Amino acid sequence: MVDQLSTLIGVVVGAAMSYVVGTLHERTRWRRQQGARWDGLLLQAYSDYGQAIMDCVVVYQRLAAHQGLTADPSPVETTDDALEEAAKAELRRAAMTEPLRLLADPDTAAAVRKLNDAVWHLEWLARGRLAGEAAAWDEAYSAYRTSRRAFYEKARASLQVPGEVIAERASWPPSWRASG
Repeated sequence: MVDQLSTLIGVVVGAAMSYVVGTLHERTRWRRQQGARWDGLLLQAYSDYGQAIMDCVVVYQRLAAHQGLTADPSPVETTDDALEEAAKAELRRAAMTEPLRLLADPDTAAAVRKLNDAVWHLEWLARGRLAGEAAAWDEAYSAYRTSRRAFYEKARASLQVPGEVIAERASWPPSWRASG
């Protein structure tokens, strides 16, 4: 009887251990899959937002170049069509900000807010809503670049991407343009 009882206890303990290990393994696998899913969504949201920001800045830089605030090879006059293009770029930027409000960690969300502010400053200068000269544009553009770098640093940290953000050209225009 004692032999049968010890065998029965061994079977029950073995089954319970097997169940616990299986459950823990499944829970770990599920969490890993969920983490990968959210990281994929977050990466896409960061990418989409970064591209939307660049679209805005390109439009604003072209408008600002027409006003003589900066140099650009293709300045654009402030026409209804150009303003409509700027409005569309801004609308896309705003739409791409929303997923970040949902998915980003607090540090990255704060970097997004600062980057949005820097881009709006460029917009206001480019549209003539703020009086400014080339020096004001250069200062605002420098603040934009600093904010964009901070956003990328926070985004990379939240995704646990190793390494640093790739450095941008230190100044504009590039050296090849200045020598010609």
